[in-house]
Amino acid sequence: MPPLETFKRKMTEEEDNFTREVTEFNNEYGLTSNRDLLIKKKIKTEINDLENEAALLKNEMESMEHKNVQLNALQLQKSELKQDLFTLQSELKDLEKVIREAERMTKDLEAEKVQVTKKPQTDPECLRLKKELENCKDDDWESICETLRTEIEILQMVCHFHYVF
Repeated sequence: MPPLETFKRKMTEEEDNFTREVTEFNNEYGLTSNRDLLIKKKIKTEINDLENEAALLKNEMESMEHKNVQLNALQLQKSELKQDLFTLQSELKDLEKVIREAERMTKDLEAEKVQVTKKPQTDPECLRLKKELENCKDDDWESICETLRTEIEILQMVCHFHYVF
């Protein structure tokens, strides 16, 4: 290819590139079209973008409010559980006090039981009554029984005698 044709072809390519770049520049900055329409279009796009962002922020705020309600409910539940724990700890202390008192009373009663168990062997009144009981056992029960039978027969006769008259 001759140099002149190469030069013309290069010039044509550069001219095409220049024309394309100028056209893009004019279109981008609205130099060849209605500038007001382009500005309105850009403003409308920005408004849509801002409305979308506002909707996202509103959704996020609603989500945060919902989470805040849940957090408040959990804090209330935590407070109630702390109160329940305090009540249970107080009841535990009261029960431990009752148990200690019952253990002390049991110990006292066991000591008293030991004393009461020893009493019949050491108390003078118990010893006297025990001796009297042994003496009664040694008495002749047959003679006492015979005496009582005789008295019963006499009483029956007296009753029968009063009944007949």
